[in-house]
Amino acid sequence: MKTVRVPKGILAALLVGGVLLMAFRPRPSEEGMIQRIVRQLGEFYTAARGEKAYLHLDRPVYATGETIWFSAYVVDASQHQLDSLSQVLHVDLLSPQRVVVARRTLRLKGGRASGDLDIADSLAAGTYVLRAYTNWMRNAGDHFVYSRRLSIWPASPLGPPESTPETAKSAGKPKSAALANKPDVQFFPEGGYLVEGLSGVVACKATDASGRSVAVRGQILNAQNAVVATYSSRHGGMGRFTLVPGAGQRYHAHFTLPDGSTADYPLPSVQASGYSLHVVESGGDFLVAAQYRGPAGAPAPGPVQLLTEVRGILAYPSPRTLAGDEPVVWRMPKKNYPNGIIHFTLFDSQGIPQCERLAFVQNGPAALRVTITPDQASYGPHSPVQLTVRVVDAAGQPVAANLSVGVSEAGLSALDPNAETIASNLLLTSDLVGYVEDPGYYFREQSAATAQALDDLLLTQGWRRFVWKAVLAGQAPPVIFTPEQEISLVGQVVSEHGNRPIANSQLTFLQVKPVKNVATGTTDAQGRFSFVGFPVQDTAVITLQARRAQGGSNVIIQPDNGPVPPAQPLPGLPPVATAPPGVAAFVRRSRQAQAADLDLHPEKGMRNIRLANVAVTAKRETVPANDSRRLYGAKGGTVINFADMPSAQSGLGVLQVLQGRVAGLTISGNPPNMSVQIRGQGTPLFILDGQRVDVDVINTLPSSDIESVEIFKGAEAAIFGGTGGAIAIYTKRANPDYKGADQSPAPGIATVKLPGFYQAREFYQPRYNALLTNPPVDPRTSTLYWNPAVRTNAKGEAELHFFTADGSGSFQAVAEGLSQNGQPAQGMGPVIVRGK
Repeated sequence: MKTVRVPKGILAALLVGGVLLMAFRPRPSEEGMIQRIVRQLGEFYTAARGEKAYLHLDRPVYATGETIWFSAYVVDASQHQLDSLSQVLHVDLLSPQRVVVARRTLRLKGGRASGDLDIADSLAAGTYVLRAYTNWMRNAGDHFVYSRRLSIWPASPLGPPESTPETAKSAGKPKSAALANKPDVQFFPEGGYLVEGLSGVVACKATDASGRSVAVRGQILNAQNAVVATYSSRHGGMGRFTLVPGAGQRYHAHFTLPDGSTADYPLPSVQASGYSLHVVESGGDFLVAAQYRGPAGAPAPGPVQLLTEVRGILAYPSPRTLAGDEPVVWRMPKKNYPNGIIHFTLFDSQGIPQCERLAFVQNGPAALRVTITPDQASYGPHSPVQLTVRVVDAAGQPVAANLSVGVSEAGLSALDPNAETIASNLLLTSDLVGYVEDPGYYFREQSAATAQALDDLLLTQGWRRFVWKAVLAGQAPPVIFTPEQEISLVGQVVSEHGNRPIANSQLTFLQVKPVKNVATGTTDAQGRFSFVGFPVQDTAVITLQARRAQGGSNVIIQPDNGPVPPAQPLPGLPPVATAPPGVAAFVRRSRQAQAADLDLHPEKGMRNIRLANVAVTAKRETVPANDSRRLYGAKGGTVINFADMPSAQSGLGVLQVLQGRVAGLTISGNPPNMSVQIRGQGTPLFILDGQRVDVDVINTLPSSDIESVEIFKGAEAAIFGGTGGAIAIYTKRANPDYKGADQSPAPGIATVKLPGFYQAREFYQPRYNALLTNPPVDPRTSTLYWNPAVRTNAKGEAELHFFTADGSGSFQAVAEGLSQNGQPAQGMGPVIVRGK
């Protein structure tokens, strides 16, 4: 058996028309079939040069009004070493409606960055998505970006204490209600096919619409309704059964669902001839068996070849010849591979892939062990803490590593015990297509049960790194997005009608803030453009003009706004009263801490007005005082200019666009029955172009008709009477200067605001001493300490110092990171704080 590492080669990179071109090694004049496949796969990996991103968070769950603290790791997809190809990282927080509600653009230094995201107190509770990506990563597809679901609970002191959005309420119903729609059940024959007469394993996976697992059980029946196998799902709604397909048979499953109802699901059709592939672990080896059933009277197939691959490490044993229905077996030692997903492919004598199978290589622990030891068994409030962090390998030898460390309430981990870790991400989920539920479960312990569950997962989850058809055809992955070394403005010019790309469009770039600058350029064959060289920190205000090569401005400029959010709906959260144990206490503490902090710093009541990356989502400005639509001449409210927001042109209702845009504004429910509160003080007064209207009228307004919205709170709203505040909505058509222009984007012109690199804040770390007799309220409750950049020394050690806060409780220190050679590292330790 020969083991080969795919050569990285030397890339000749030329930026031509905005496209990065890769130069490959010359094709050898003579080579065997397997050598050709290895070469082609090597060329593919060299051209793709994948990247992975991971975010370590200060804790697993959050409440509205809080801050997400994160540390970012960007590595090469093969060796998992910190990567320097890209120097810009984008981090987005998406709402349950898959709208970007917060965004950060970060400068990467040696593959590392840190940041924070405020969760606006006006956001509805629910399941959000946190994603991170480089521009280069997007060439592999939008499903390739780092993505993590986050539970955000309703705890803002500015909102109603127990308000819960309708989407969340529905999620709190019994699971039978959630199964009103028939679960999705899929069957996956091992190797890819059911072949007549060949015994094979069939994996099964059952999920609801949001991708969460559903437990099912039942029987597998043939066309005569005779039982041929029984089935009961295990972890994650997955499991398997063995089947020997009969000639001309069709099979279906009759399953009982969690609510007691039953449903039938068809199995894949049976092939009269074909190959099968079966993989099992045996000690330190993989045993790989292949079989073939040919058409009656057909000659025996030629030799078959097995190829295995783990992140660019290839191994191929000698080819074997299949005789009759007898299997051929290869023994593949696991020690020859690094930890991670192994991809088995069976090729026929013509070099055509016939069967594929994923499995997992785990040679010892999946991650380096991190121990966190406090200098005392317990501490009092406002006491100094010293933590010793140590990283060792499986042999107990010290390892130098880059880490991030958070200390948070120990009970929060119980709310999401199987949350993703850096090991589960780099070794598993980052190489799979689709949502993986409970990724941390597969690495919590090394046991037969978790190994079986992990194998079930890999039998049912899609492979994402490459498709053999493209590799064998010599098709390099298309390069649409180039590696960013600095902030860039990219987009596409399309036809005004039909959305067709416009090649060679003439672009004029005008920057007016913070400095004036003019540039010109042209679009490539796909109508795409890219401008770079913006200020590192300041927001750039940019106007783009585009004309066709033949003249004419009947084109639309579409600035790029990040990957397309996944279409899969997100699960809601149950009401706090019926949530898992610990949620109510967490919400109560968060609310109290936020209220106390707001009393001390009232200016923070306006701190969560979100600014998007390209389009302004909220700003203070003044509607012209002479505008007749002003009721009582009121002014001073918070103005949302809809013309600056792409989401306002997306077909959403006006209230949907306003969700999460202004601090203290709570919008819940679903169209056309959305409700509104300002700082929890009841329903506000609604004013449409100077006339008072009911909220039902507002629910019918499309956002594309709106010019701007003004929100009045507190003293600003006194002129209207009552305590609920007021919301004034101004339509385009009622503007005295309205010219009857079309409501679609202006042809040939676009104005965008592009923020510079975000400067991460420092986590609040007070210092106490005995002379301070009446210290201010310490806002740290859920997260006691956060350090996004910890480096261990040659002894594998680092020391951390901080003070405890006001309260008592059990906290858990969690460390994650990477060694210099790309090994994930993770571990935890207790920190106990006792009362006075």
